[in-house]
Amino acid sequence: MPSGQSVQTTRRGEFRAIHRALSRNRPLRKRTPVVFCEGDSWFSTPLSMNLLDWLVFPSPQNEERGVPIVGAGGLFFRAEESGDLATQMFSGSALRDIMQWYGGFDFDIALLSAGGNDFVDRFLARTFANRRAMSVDQAFETVVQTGRYAEVFAAYERALSKMVQLHPRTPIVAHTYAYPVKLGVPADLTVANLGVAALMKRNAGPWIGPQMARALPDVDDQRAFARRLIDGFVERVLDPLAGDARFRRAFRYVDLREEVPLARDWFDEMHPTGATFNRLSRPFAAEINALFTLR
Repeated sequence: MPSGQSVQTTRRGEFRAIHRALSRNRPLRKRTPVVFCEGDSWFSTPLSMNLLDWLVFPSPQNEERGVPIVGAGGLFFRAEESGDLATQMFSGSALRDIMQWYGGFDFDIALLSAGGNDFVDRFLARTFANRRAMSVDQAFETVVQTGRYAEVFAAYERALSKMVQLHPRTPIVAHTYAYPVKLGVPADLTVANLGVAALMKRNAGPWIGPQMARALPDVDDQRAFARRLIDGFVERVLDPLAGDARFRRAFRYVDLREEVPLARDWFDEMHPTGATFNRLSRPFAAEINALFTLR
């Protein structure tokens, strides 16, 4: 494997075959991390190079220089899907299925990107249907009272419990979402930026602004509310899990909340541009590299 090249596959049979071949080559396996990836559109959006793409694929400049993206390249098991909810991904048959794969291979690092979709779109539309105008604090408390944070926490807890049981020493790295800026702005889908899939794709957002238009008609209030949602995710889900004695040695997260403050760095309401994802991937890559080096 060239020093700057990673291998990614979304086809499970392909991953199994490549992993089997890699395991037979001990020197290559020793310097090649096997990375488990599960998440939502921050790992999978086709609108541009997403956060995970920048970890998997080297830039042309780095490829020429032989700069590795993760270790000396990596084998990535990619199970992410745009629109996925943590409460679905980490529950029932979906969790059992993905944990069969997680437990079946010697993963060095696990990357999780989940929870953002649980608090937007249909959830907001349902929660704030026919609501009158209210304050940001009242809107946030309305979300808290639905029990959604507890549901997402429980979903993460189920996933982490199983992952730690299967691979006690494998680091698990999650991330926060950045505070959104372009509230109410849909994705600009064109054949140029998405190919012919743009002609078929239906859900291009926005996923927050219109759903909150009645309860929070002011866009600045919508931005403040979105920030509260993300802070709530950190304070009520990620922080308690990172501090839990059961997961403390394995689980950590990269805080990206303040990293995308400018509107020009956003593609739409919830997704940064490809260039911005490149920048956001750097602390993630540094964390992954440090973890793999320590191992």
